[in-house]
Amino acid sequence: MRASCILLCFLMFLAVSSAYPGKKKQYKPCKELVLYFHDIIYNGRNAANATSAIVAAPEGANLTILAGQFHFGNIVVFDDPITLDNNLHSPPVGRAQGMYIYDTKNTFTSWLGFSFSLNSTEHHGTISFIGADPIMVKTRDISVVGGTGDFFMHRGVATIATDAFEGEVYFRLKVDIKFYDCW
Repeated sequence: MRASCILLCFLMFLAVSSAYPGKKKQYKPCKELVLYFHDIIYNGRNAANATSAIVAAPEGANLTILAGQFHFGNIVVFDDPITLDNNLHSPPVGRAQGMYIYDTKNTFTSWLGFSFSLNSTEHHGTISFIGADPIMVKTRDISVVGGTGDFFMHRGVATIATDAFEGEVYFRLKVDIKFYDCW
């Protein structure tokens, strides 16, 4: 009888302890990186400077002007320079390569799938990103789903913000990367 009472008290202690876990663990990034990428959309007149191009458009649209109605249906591929600061003319530390798809009819939003290919004295390797980009929101989070080289198997979150926007030809994104899983 006494053994069963002790066991019952122990089980109650465990139940109460797990119901009130105390302070939640705060995760800190194992590595952080801030980079900028610069996108210049081909508009039929800027072939020498363009770093992206519309490769699919809604029926009846052309491939040099983004479609109306929040650009819905446009698919853009890019090979953009990455810099350590917000100056397009700073030396690039790599390339942002991938695509974005305008996927909503009632607001500006896109879906992103791209990689940073870094080749500098500080960083060598790739970082892969994927996620929704509600463009009108000041800062947005997308997933860091992996990497190679210095970023082998790294995962985390990238907070992106539109740092500059010039009509429908140029934009610059600030990408604040926080890795929470580093190998």
